[in-house]
Amino acid sequence: MEVEQPLYLKIADRVQSMIDSGTLRAGDRIPSVRHSSVQHQVSIPTVMQAYTLLESRRLIEARPKSGFYVRPRLAVSLQEPLVSHRKPAVASLTKFASAISMIQDTTDSRLIPFGAAIPGDDLLPLDKLAQLTASITRKMTAASFKYDPAPGCLPLRKELSRLSLDWGCGLDASDFIITHGASEALHLALHAVTKTGDTVLVESPTYYGTLNLLAQMNLKVIAVPSCANHGLDIDAARDALATHSVAAILVIPNFSNPLGSLMPEANRRELLDLAEKYRIPIIEDDIYGDLPHEGARPHCMKALDQEDRVILCGSYSKTLAPGFRIGYIAAGKYHQRVMELKNAFNIGGSPLPALTVAEFLRNGGYERHLRKLRHTFRQQVCRTRETVAAAFPGGTRLSNPMGGFSLWLELPGDTDIIPIFQQARAAGITFTPGPLFSPDGHFKNCMRLSCGASWSPQIEKALGTLGNIVRANS
Repeated sequence: MEVEQPLYLKIADRVQSMIDSGTLRAGDRIPSVRHSSVQHQVSIPTVMQAYTLLESRRLIEARPKSGFYVRPRLAVSLQEPLVSHRKPAVASLTKFASAISMIQDTTDSRLIPFGAAIPGDDLLPLDKLAQLTASITRKMTAASFKYDPAPGCLPLRKELSRLSLDWGCGLDASDFIITHGASEALHLALHAVTKTGDTVLVESPTYYGTLNLLAQMNLKVIAVPSCANHGLDIDAARDALATHSVAAILVIPNFSNPLGSLMPEANRRELLDLAEKYRIPIIEDDIYGDLPHEGARPHCMKALDQEDRVILCGSYSKTLAPGFRIGYIAAGKYHQRVMELKNAFNIGGSPLPALTVAEFLRNGGYERHLRKLRHTFRQQVCRTRETVAAAFPGGTRLSNPMGGFSLWLELPGDTDIIPIFQQARAAGITFTPGPLFSPDGHFKNCMRLSCGASWSPQIEKALGTLGNIVRANS
């Protein structure tokens, strides 16, 4: 006589069959224990037994206060990108490639957008922001259209002060200056602490927009290797600072672009000690700090700053509204100099979008929005990694970021990314070639993929097409 399967085993096998068939995919949340209990008309302990079995089969994983999720299966076999072993040297940036075409591609709706790190429109609270903007315009018509000289919108600076407690900083509203996005904040910071011909220490790879800014300011760079896990190589930074004259250090400690690395606190303290030793300011770009994939928001490096040496820069372009261009800078001991530069550059900011963002932050909508956005980005990154693992050739290395929504790929051997980029663009797909993330054209077999657009069959198909193009060129 055949023995009937235990109920927990039936549930486990059913979930596994859905995973095996692709109905449930890497990063998907499976039904809650309580929901499954009702759905299968069994007790909660029976469902828990089934889920424990699925965990032991390494098919699902539990996340605190979130539930159970399908684990990646293919991507776990991929190795992370290699850390460059090139000895850091000063580069002039005179031959740095223009990024204009990459920026223009962001407005081309015909292209699958793996290029610019921009969140999809459907992931942003655009309707709510539009309602707030209309309401503010009606209630505060005159204030909405006046000049807003530095330091800028007081309601927004008050909200930033409140939020800075979550960053570990406890900054006052008077510590902030509102800027046109993080780009202007970085521009102001660099102008405040450098002069033409100075050298700035940056991570390698690092964001091409930062390199472009440094090039336009006629600054030199020394690119120090960075790894996908811990970010900037502190030992290499120590050697570079001992060997070269450096005017400033520019880093992204929280989910660096493009690697997505999170710098450990011990490394942050060591970097601060080095900055103090050589009397060098640190410019901290925290644009992705609000986007951890799980757990609490990581503190800023500014939170550890005892010497008022860290200049903190950030914006809401990655979480709320890229087109609002609302950023901020907390310049510490350089505050007055940044105030003078801000007023010299453009007198001030745009009050209406600043007031809108302030109201969105004030009424509690931002935290709810962030919880959803963080979950979505984690899921999209996970799905992209799984698809890349299936579609790209063996030997591909892939980052596994703890936050943000970008992936860094290192293709096998001496694969040349430029022909791949050209063929992909002809096929309606854009991404960012690796050489743009280097001052001297390194990372010729690398690319950055943005996971900002909502996952869809079109996105999945495009990744498959891109994988085929890579295979044909490897």
